[in-house]
Amino acid sequence: AFANDVHAPDSTGGAVPRPMCNIHGWAFWDSIGRPRHVCAPMVEQSELSFRQLCRRYGTTLAYTPMFHARLFVEDPHYRAEMFNSKQDGAAAVGDRPLFVQFCANQPETLLAAARLVEGHCDAVDINFGCPQGIAKKGNYGSFLMDDFPLVFALINKLHQNLSIPVTCKIRRFEDDAKTLQYAKLCADAGASVLTVHGRTREHKGPGAPMADWSIIKKVREHVGIPVISNGNIVTYEDVEACLEETGCEAVMSAEWLRRNPALFHAGSQMDAFQLSREYLELCDVHPTPDCFIKNHLFKLLGTVEGGFNDYPDLRERMGQAHDRRMMQQIVDELHLAKVRQLGDIPSFPVGTKADLLPKIGQRSAPAIGEGDEEEVPLFDIFSMDL
Repeated sequence: AFANDVHAPDSTGGAVPRPMCNIHGWAFWDSIGRPRHVCAPMVEQSELSFRQLCRRYGTTLAYTPMFHARLFVEDPHYRAEMFNSKQDGAAAVGDRPLFVQFCANQPETLLAAARLVEGHCDAVDINFGCPQGIAKKGNYGSFLMDDFPLVFALINKLHQNLSIPVTCKIRRFEDDAKTLQYAKLCADAGASVLTVHGRTREHKGPGAPMADWSIIKKVREHVGIPVISNGNIVTYEDVEACLEETGCEAVMSAEWLRRNPALFHAGSQMDAFQLSREYLELCDVHPTPDCFIKNHLFKLLGTVEGGFNDYPDLRERMGQAHDRRMMQQIVDELHLAKVRQLGDIPSFPVGTKADLLPKIGQRSAPAIGEGDEEEVPLFDIFSMDL
């Protein structure tokens, strides 16, 4: 079944009711300022403190981490830990525009979760892109892409019943025609914005091929809604090239934005230690779990030649640290050690993509949604029924 023969469920016995949301597609995109630089949804990594750091340096739209829809509804502790309704999405702290992403495979459960955040964000996004084995076990993400009726039902349930738009993030099929049918189905179901990763579900790990921008361009030309391109973004030059080649409205980055939160800052070379200190300051303002902080610091400082690898004692101390002041002290010690070792250095290497890739030292957990790195363990909760 494809877009033209999948229909929204009709519980009224007659015409499908009009959507509650009175803004859609291009009108919605205009209303949030036509953002061009997007921070991807990343499990444990696109939390408020990191989003705020990225927004300082050119990010104009950000997603929350992916949330487990059923647990978000049923477990108040999980919900409070994942989403602070007083800070996440708050205009007072500048956390807008913000899309909240859920993984789900039950329309009613997804709607219940979405209603808990619709007053605190600009849109609710559905994850149809995660390629990890944990998503296969939990039956969500890219492992729903073969079930077109369910994909339609999930999108349409939110489109018909939320007061804000629904968006979704997908991957491509090997077959371009099927990819275009899939994208059209999402738009027909009511998606206001579509993010397309230019890799297939099978394209993951260190040996994955480059994302295919040509199919993203075809999707952009095929659907009548804004499209965000995802994949192959390492430098700001890639951002500009992607926008030019695909014609998309925006570019999303995950893995490389973690390495350089100033990726979208018009090509400016920022110091990794400065960004690390700014991030720690933001974590003092916005409570952030220690494991999130350490993952970011390992990734950020891994862009410095040798990273923590040259100083295993500092790496071990950072792994055991449970206090922000201690983390700050370790960052300062690593900075001093690197200055003595290397002299004044640019923290983010300058060069072509081929030059950059072998220089990245510290490898840590990949961002969900990017699929450019090896698979890593995630929360056990994401293998649960949704």
